[in-house]
Amino acid sequence: MSLLKCPKCGEMFSDSYKTCPFCEEDEAFANGGKKPVNPGRRVHRQKSPSILGPTLVLVLVLVAGVLLYTLIGSGKPGDDQPDPPKNPTEDVDPNTPAVTLSLDQTALELTVGGTGKLTATGAEGITWTSSNAGVAAVGEDGTVTAVAAGTATISASAEGADPVTCTVTVKEAPKKDLVLRSIYSSEGVAQTEFAMSVGEPAVPLTVDGTDSTVKWSTENSGVVTVNSAGEVTAVASGKTTVTAEVDGQTLTITVIVW
Repeated sequence: MSLLKCPKCGEMFSDSYKTCPFCEEDEAFANGGKKPVNPGRRVHRQKSPSILGPTLVLVLVLVAGVLLYTLIGSGKPGDDQPDPPKNPTEDVDPNTPAVTLSLDQTALELTVGGTGKLTATGAEGITWTSSNAGVAAVGEDGTVTAVAAGTATISASAEGADPVTCTVTVKEAPKKDLVLRSIYSSEGVAQTEFAMSVGEPAVPLTVDGTDSTVKWSTENSGVVTVNSAGEVTAVASGKTTVTAEVDGQTLTITVIVW
């Protein structure tokens, strides 16, 4: 006995059958007959149950839960309460000065010999200093005195405050139109020389155009002398020069003694 393969259903059956018993069973079942529970040696495999249905249901439940959580909110009771007000001192930089100084001027221009006043506010016990007292000096009350041409920085400081500064520029005072003359010349008319003789009264000299103190000197005191008032006295015959220094200017006059 041997096995044959059905060309129609592909099942193997014994050659003792004239036709494929499996095909006969299928035809009988198709015509309304009952299909055997165990049709010979033919085994019908059952499909495994699908898990797609339960998985899809689980996914839908999870999605619905997430949406519900989002709509209702996940915060705990009291989470929607406003934050308590901050302490104003919490954000204060510890390096911030406790006192703030201010200066009424940050730049000041003076001429030699002139003065200016600086005023600092915001603190008591202010200390004034100058970076170059040879150009601009400053007093305890903030008064600045111009000493010489140049620049200097005046600083005002106080305990617990950053210093404030003012830049002072000092310029030479404009030259005055000064006139040196003796009593022999009219006021305002410059004189380059005059003559006098030994034994005659002293000849007063004057500088027109200033009220400042004049510094007098003579080139040769053996010919003439001059006192602090500018009075020239002849000593001996000869010729010399008398000098007047005032307001940054130097003026000279020639004296001839007979």
